[in-house]
Parts: sequence; C-alpha cells; structure tokens
Amino acid sequence: MESWFESFVHFQANYADNIEATALFFEREFDYLQINLKINDLWLFYSNSDLIYSTSKTEKSYVYVDVKEVINTQSSIAHIRCAAECQQQISMPILSNSGELGILSVSSSLLEVLAPVNRSTFAKLAILGDYESIAAAVSLEGVRLKDLSVKPPINFTNKQFMQELLKDLPNTLLLSQILDSGYRFERGDNIFLLNVLPIDPHLENSTYLMFVHDISEVSLAHKQYQTQVLIISITVVVLCVLAIFLMTQQFRRRLILVAEQLPLLAQKKYQEFRIHKFAKSRFFVDEIELLQDSASLLGDELEFLDEKIEQNTRELENIAMYDSLTGLPNRNMLNYQLKKLLASMTRESNKLTVMFLDFDKFRKVNDTHGHDIGDTFLINAAQRIRVFFRDSDMLFRFGGDEFVIVFLEKNIAVGAPILATKLIDSFREPIVVNELLFYTSSSIGIASTEDTSMLMDDLVRQSDMAMNASKDAGGGKYSTFSDVMQKAVVRKVELENEVRDALERGEFSFALQPQVEIATGKLFGFEALIRWFHPERGFIPPDEFIPLIENTENMLKIGCWGLKKAFEILQKLDKLGFKHLKIAINLSASQFLDPELLPFLREQIKVFNRDPSQIELELTERAVVAEIEKTLATMRQLKEMGYIFSIDDFGTGYSSLVYLKKMPVDIIKIDRSFISGMSDNNADMQIVSSTITMVQKLGMQVVAEGVETSAQMKLLQVLHCEIGQDYFISRPIPESELYSLLPEKLQFGVWNKLDKLNKNT
Repeated sequence: MESWFESFVHFQANYADNIEATALFFEREFDYLQINLKINDLWLFYSNSDLIYSTSKTEKSYVYVDVKEVINTQSSIAHIRCAAECQQQISMPILSNSGELGILSVSSSLLEVLAPVNRSTFAKLAILGDYESIAAAVSLEGVRLKDLSVKPPINFTNKQFMQELLKDLPNTLLLSQILDSGYRFERGDNIFLLNVLPIDPHLENSTYLMFVHDISEVSLAHKQYQTQVLIISITVVVLCVLAIFLMTQQFRRRLILVAEQLPLLAQKKYQEFRIHKFAKSRFFVDEIELLQDSASLLGDELEFLDEKIEQNTRELENIAMYDSLTGLPNRNMLNYQLKKLLASMTRESNKLTVMFLDFDKFRKVNDTHGHDIGDTFLINAAQRIRVFFRDSDMLFRFGGDEFVIVFLEKNIAVGAPILATKLIDSFREPIVVNELLFYTSSSIGIASTEDTSMLMDDLVRQSDMAMNASKDAGGGKYSTFSDVMQKAVVRKVELENEVRDALERGEFSFALQPQVEIATGKLFGFEALIRWFHPERGFIPPDEFIPLIENTENMLKIGCWGLKKAFEILQKLDKLGFKHLKIAINLSASQFLDPELLPFLREQIKVFNRDPSQIELELTERAVVAEIEKTLATMRQLKEMGYIFSIDDFGTGYSSLVYLKKMPVDIIKIDRSFISGMSDNNADMQIVSSTITMVQKLGMQVVAEGVETSAQMKLLQVLHCEIGQDYFISRPIPESELYSLLPEKLQFGVWNKLDKLNKNT
C-alpha cells in the first residue's frame, strides 16, 4: 500500500510539486482509490501536523497520534483499530518534488486482508473483541471467549454462524486457553477446530481474529483408523496369548507346584515345604528346577533365621521391659502391668495402689562421686526396697532415682502407709558403696483407686504429685494424694497465666533494699526486690509465685524486665545527682543459662550507654553449680563486658567452696541465718568471722544480709565486714517513693537510719 501511494503520487508530475497540489490530486482521484484500493478515508497533513485534506466527516484523534509518531520516527506505521468496524490505518511520509514533507494517512477495510487468508486456510473467519470485558478483567486469564462479540467487517451469513458458535461454547473456556493451544469443539454432528490470534498486540483494547476449521471429515476418518488399529491389535494379542499358553503349558504345571510350595515358607511350615516337590528331569535341567533348588536353600536359611529371630525377640522383650542396671521391670512393664491390674479389678473387690519413691538429694552422690558410684547406690537401694515386699507386690524402676511400687489390696486395707513408713525408716540407715557410707532419705507419694475406668497415666501422675509434696515438705516422709494437691497444680497453671498477664499490664515493680558501707555509713547501692500488686488480690509475695514459675518462660520474661528496669532506675538516680550507685538483681538458674541473656545484656549497655559495673548480677549457690562449666563460661563473658557478680545466701549450699576460686565473683553475701544467730551463738559467730576473713583474702567484698539490730551492726564493724543491709538500715523502699525519700535519707552521702518515714514504710 505504501509503495503504491509513493509511485502513484510521483508518476502524476503535475501534482507532485508541492503538498497542496498532492491534496488536489487525492481529492480528484479519491473515488478511484475507494474502488480499486478499497480506501475508506484519507487524510493529508503538513510536516507540522496541520491538516490539509480529509475525506472523513468526523475527526479521529488516533490519526493525529499516528501522524506525530511518523514525524518523530520519519517512517511509516500501520495499526488495526476496531470501533464500529475494524480497519487498517496506514500513515506514511510523502516527499514532494520541491522537497516538502507531508504525512498521508489512509484507512482501509480488513476485508481485503481476510479474503486471501480465508482462501489460503479454508477457514471461516471472524474478528472478535469486547473492550469492556477485556478491560474489566485483571488479565486475560479471567476473560471467557463467549464474552467477546463478532466485530465487522463480516458477511451476514458468516456473522450469524459465528455468533451462534460463540453462544454454544462452554462457560469455562477462557480466551487465554484458546490463545495457547486452540480448542476442539463438537457441535451436533460437526467438529470444529478453533484458533484465536491477536490482530494487533499494540492495541489497548485487544482485538482477535478467530479461525474456525470444520474437521468433521478428518475426525471421522481418524476414528475409523483408530478402530481398525484397535481391532487388529486385539486380534494379534489374543493370538499371541493362545500361542504362549500352548507353548508354556508344560512349564506351567511345575510353576504351579513351586507357587504352592513358596507360601509354606511364609507360614513357617518347613517340613511340609520339603515334601511338596516335583521330580527332576534326568537329562535336562531347566530354570524351573533351578528355581526349586533355590527355594529349598531359601527354606533352610529362613528356618535358621526364624529360630534366631525368636531368640533375639525374647532378648529384646527383656531389654524393652526390664531395666539394664537394676534388673527391675521398667516403665514399659509398669504400663503393661497397670493395664492388667485395672482390668482385674472388675472381677474382684480390690483397691489398686501406686507408690512413687524418690531419693532426696541423690544428685549429690553423682556430683561428688561420679555416676558409677551412683549406679551402684541405686542397685543397693533397689535390693533394700525388695526386703519389705510381699510376693504379690511389684517394684519398677521409673527412671533415674525414681522407683514405683504397685500392689492390690482390699478396699478397707491401709497397707500403703505402713509400707511407706518401713521404707522411709530403712533408708535412715546408710547405704554402703565401695566402703563409702551414703546417708540419704526418701520421699514417697501414694495414690490409690477403686475406679476401673481410671487411666494408668493419671494414677502414676497422682502418685508423682504426692511425692513432690513430700519433697516440698522437707523430704524423708510420705504423702497421700488428695484433691488439694490437684488444686495446687491447677493453681500453678493459673498463676503462670496471671504472671504473663501481669507483665503485659505492668503490675510488677521493684522495692529497693538499701546497702550501706558499715564502716562509714555511706550508701553503697540497692538490692532490687520484685513486688507484684494484683488488681484484685492485692500484694502477692514473691515466695508465692517465684517458685511456681521458676523453670518457665515467664521467669525469663520477668528476668529481662528486671534487668532493663535496673538500668532505668540508675538513669533516674543519675538525674537526681546520686551517681556511682550499684543495683543488685537476682538471676534464676534458668535465666542465667538462657542463650539470649548475653545478647540482651550487651544490648542494654548500648541502649543506656552506662557502665555495666553498676549492675550486680546476683546468683544463688544452687544456680552456680547447676551447670558449672556452662555457668563459668557465661560468667567470664559477662565479666569481660564489665558486669559484676555476687553469690547470694552463701553458706547454705554444699558446693560453693569447691568452685569459689574458679568463679569471677566480686561480692559474697552471708546468709541472714548466720547473721541473726551470731550475737547469741558462738558457732554462728565463728562461721561469719571465718567467712569474712576467707572471702576478703580472695579479694572479694562481703555483704551481710539480715542486719536487724545495732548489736549486729557493731559486731560486723568489729569483724571488718564491708557492707550491710536489712531492716536496721531500712526496709525495702518502693521505687515510687525512692526518688523523693533519698534527699531526706542521705546527708553528705551517709544514710540516716533513724528517719521516721523509713520506719513507717
């Protein structure tokens, strides 16, 4: 089209001198162009986009867009646009003889393009498009083919056929599917193959050309061919099967015998397997006879393996059901026996009793003498327990130093308390291991049931709870399970939930216990004591909720809250002018072993930009020796950061002196039990004096807890104890009152212990 127009214009010499003359030429020859080139409309523009000549009665904005693009690119462009009908729009630059540039834009019907396509493909064609359906969809994935409409140009017969075809298409057929792979559509007796191609991918409202091929005859021929192939294949297969059957009939009988023989191996009927054989050929040995020989060898091997497995199974059952150390039945056997005993109670009027026995402070044996001695201790202990048993009683090793005793007795019998008393009394005598004497005690929990529907796990759990109650009561005694213990467990769970809510609501606070230098009376720092004021139950003492959450996640959260709070208190004290004070924070064993402790404390130093030596991390002896190697590693890392350490309740543990030299400890706190008795008890006085001397020689400071009288204060001063704390100096001061009281309590840094407000706190 472009070449034709260029040659057409230039061959007309009279009209090629300038663009105006060319416009007159197009006006004169437009009828010819419409008839021969099927031109619908024509526009001619100057090089500045001004219109010279147009045959269109309406102004088309897209024509101006195309003209600008031609001017910018200096090349022709072509687009297909569909509004009332689809047309091809061609815009091209034209150069007159005088060198003047003009832009020619013509529109022509698509029928001229579709006609040769129809002749070459033998397909019925239709232009499809629906701007609203395509624009409303997020992508082509959601556009259905039947939502599109047939666009002109198209003859009436073809249009009616295409519209009916689109109407019959499935609702689920998407435009994207047919664009990818076409669609085979059956309509009545006819079969059509549908394909869709985008006419112009540059259009915003895409228009598509649909090809409809009638493949009914091809499909019918294909089906007939498939049917012929299937019939021939079936015939060949049947003939082959018959031939194979006749050829293999001789071997089939012997294979059946082998097939009947092999299941006998699975049934472990080895003697019958040996009898069930066919006779071998004298002249020729084939594969089936070799198979029978292999089966015979397999039978012999399986028989040997079965005997071995039975032997190993008996040994494994013994391992699974019995403890390898003591030879006692283990937890698996306990579950098995409890099921049997609970079932037998349905036939007899019995009461099933479970006693849970645990040794107090057994860990001390392993820690001080090693696990070999501990194992021998448990063997000897199990033998001592058996002495008091009747033939019907059963003893199990539950795990570690825990033993379970199970027996049936009459409903009115009270044999469990009697047996428990005998066992407890028997362990008051030492257990001898390799000429070592171990004095220990045992705690026993008793749970009984007459209910046959009782779950065995619940019965064991109840006896375990009763045993823990005995331990909490000091050990060396027995306890019988009661609903009170169950309520205590429930209360623990409730309290754990309340602690979590209290953290979120900010119900926790600190009371600060002042610590002063005994020689000068100067304020040294504070010990931070946690306080919980419940909105409904009021003040809850720490010794009520701390033991219950000590090994839970809530304890870790409270610990982190306390450490951060200590930094905040020091910051507020600095602003009031009370600098260089220390705050001691108690850390539980679980928190100190928490892997997140080191990163958290390192972060607090950065957040508050404070000297970490003002934070005193206070550990108990139990926390220190719980995981000694890991504890020492953590302490050294925190020491490198600048934190200081103190050991609380010194003298009440059993292992501190062993590790005291290894630990990077700065302060030792003497337990209040020794301070309170040193005025009247010479032994306590000697313990306090020796501790102060020993600790100071190791280069550590000494803090005396529980200073409640002036006499105790004077004695500590004589013994050169550095720091003291407790009621004689001051009761713990709530944080909310601390900042207003400090100016009144301190004179030149010296603590005024006679302050009346402090006594009323």
